[in-house]
This record gives sequence, C-alpha cells and structure tokens, in this order.
Amino acid sequence: MRCVGSTARAPLRSFDIVLGRHTWTRLAILLTALVLAATTQTGCMTRSIREVVWDDGHSKILLRSQKKGTTTIARGFDHPVTIAPVRMTHILSRIDMRREEGRREPAIPTDLLYPLGDEINKALSLASPDQEVVVQAVRRSKRMGIFDRWYLTSLLLFVKDDLLYIQVSRIDWEIQPRRQDRLPEAHTGEYPQSHRLMPDKAMTLADHQTLAVEWKAPIFKKPTRTRRTVSGKLLRREVLMESLEDDTFFEPTPSITDPLTPEQLRALADLEEARRDGNVTEAEYTARKGQILRGELGRP
Repeated sequence: MRCVGSTARAPLRSFDIVLGRHTWTRLAILLTALVLAATTQTGCMTRSIREVVWDDGHSKILLRSQKKGTTTIARGFDHPVTIAPVRMTHILSRIDMRREEGRREPAIPTDLLYPLGDEINKALSLASPDQEVVVQAVRRSKRMGIFDRWYLTSLLLFVKDDLLYIQVSRIDWEIQPRRQDRLPEAHTGEYPQSHRLMPDKAMTLADHQTLAVEWKAPIFKKPTRTRRTVSGKLLRREVLMESLEDDTFFEPTPSITDPLTPEQLRALADLEEARRDGNVTEAEYTARKGQILRGELGRP
C-alpha cells in the first residue's frame, strides 16, 4: 500500500546519477566538435593513392600518387612512357651493388629480370605524370631442400628529363611469416638496407641507392650481361673487377678439331684456377679461353 501524500517517481539510471543530463548534452557537443576537427585535419593531410597494375599472388607492381585533401600532388614525371621490355630487362641486368665491404654483385636476382622487365614496361606505359612505379618482387628459395624462404626486392621507378630513376631499397630481404601480407614499399629517401649501388655505363648515382639511367643509350639494346641457353636457362655474367668491361657477352668458343697440346692443357688449367680465385672476369676468361683453343698462347 502506498502512503498518502507520496508521489510516484521513475527509478534513477546509473549514468544519470554519475553524469547528469546537462553533462551528457555538453559531451555530445564536444564529440561533434572533435569529429569536425578531425575531418578538417584529414583534408590537410597527405595520403598515398595506390593502383595495382600487376599481382601474381606474391609479387606486385603499383602506381602510387599523393593526395592532399581531394587534390592530387603534381610530380611532373615524363609519364606515360614506353620502354621496351627487353631494354628494361637489360637495364636491370646491369645494376650491380656492394654490401658494405663485400664484392660487387648483381642487385636484381636473375630469375626476376625478365618478369620485371615486362611488367615495369606496362606500368610505365600506364602511369600518369603524378604516379611513380613501386615494385615488390618476391622470390622463393628452399632452405635445406625442405623449408620455404621468401625474399623481397623492392624498387621505386620514375622517368624525368629523359632519365629513368631506379631506387633499389631492398635486395633479397627475407620476409618474416607475419609480414607476408604487408610487404614494405620503397619510398624516396628511405634506406632500410646498407648496400650501395655500383653505376655502370650510361648510369650515374643520384644517391647511394638510386641510379639515373640514360635508358635510350645503345648499350641497353643488346643483352650484354645475360643470355639464354638452348634449354631456356638464363645465364648471367657478373663483374668481378672494379673496371667496367667491354659490352660483348660470351664469344663463341672455337670448335676443337685437333687434340690439344700439353701447353694448351696447362694454360687452360691455369686459366680455370685464376677463374676460381676470382682473378679474371667472365669476359676475360672467355676471351682467353678462345685464344688458347685457337693456339694463340703468346697473346696476353
């Protein structure tokens, strides 16, 4: 039974007790102001816009531009541009690098040369003057013949003033399992590895990991660093010395019709030893071997 003179009252909710109705109104106004401020700030931020042009399930090539608000930032690249796939492959094959005090070696893994040459050509032909080409090239290698290991080579490319700029940010960088779905991209001025590129003919250093390439130069017309065997295997010549070499690849080895003399056999054995010790380049080895087989032992 309710007592005379008492009035019915709705039960108090806990948040009404803690904050009060006026506090909730002020909080709603504050949240609205924060949302508006965040929206305004976002309009002033620079963000990357990506367009995938190639994805084979592991490797990717992207076209990347920058936007500030709704406005695309002008980059002034000479895009679109067409560089023949074979020419691009020859350019990539001539890029060498050195890791700290190590020897000179190719920067781009051999098995990636032709796929990248073809797909980079397509990307540059599709790129706008505001888009740079980002390459995430992945290759697989077996460890102990059982366990798969995945390695990333990442590039950044663009063409400006008739020069092809190639930044090689990562070379055979081992991908940890947790990062296989989030591969890092190459960015101008970022150097995640300590290697240094070694410029070849028609190339100059823009910085220690970026080359400016005269991509129209005749040297890139022919495969001076690679050739395919009859079976289709890709062979590659490495530069073992600091001096740049002539642009010929393997000279045809003379056919042997007469038995080799003891002097020729001894000279061939000495040459093989010099090759194993790294005292001659592949070009020097091939040229000297041809001389020995032709009986020209007196020539240097």
